[in-house]
Amino acid sequence: MSDTVVLGGVEVELMSDVGRQFVTDCVRSAEGLLTDKELVAIYEISPVDWGNIANDAALGRAIRAERDRRVRNGTAAREAASRHFVKAPTILERIMTDEGMNARHRVDAVKELRAIAAPEKQNSPAQSERFIIKIVMGDEAVTFNKSIAIDANDTPPDEEPKKLATPKRPKLTLLSDDGSESDG
Repeated sequence: MSDTVVLGGVEVELMSDVGRQFVTDCVRSAEGLLTDKELVAIYEISPVDWGNIANDAALGRAIRAERDRRVRNGTAAREAASRHFVKAPTILERIMTDEGMNARHRVDAVKELRAIAAPEKQNSPAQSERFIIKIVMGDEAVTFNKSIAIDANDTPPDEEPKKLATPKRPKLTLLSDDGSESDG
């Protein structure tokens, strides 16, 4: 077989962007994250082309390689967990509103729902207003402490602007034909 597949009536190389996405979606289908019906609809695959795809050895190798890569780097587990996590708010809501449930469990459900409902900004670490770069060369260090906002007159807090030292020019010594030194 070839390293191409027919998608939507067009021959696509497996190593192209569309081809790699198709391979990934085939793996996702095998993992239960997509159905074969959805895969056929997304890529507009005809029944004849679908039959050819099932027998394509190159595609099979690409799918196995992608499956192994997704398992090794944890992508498969993360996507599966995300798929199941969608059910969490419904389950937590049932626990929270069940009068027969232990009060502690109900309170914990409320806390978890609040964490899920919080805007993404509140769940992420605060961003710094400054960036700091420190370059150490031997015994000397140069620090750049600047505001992230564009400001030409920005100086670090409690600090005066520093000028970088001009590098010293090495002294050149020239040797004459007789081997004696002369200043250059």
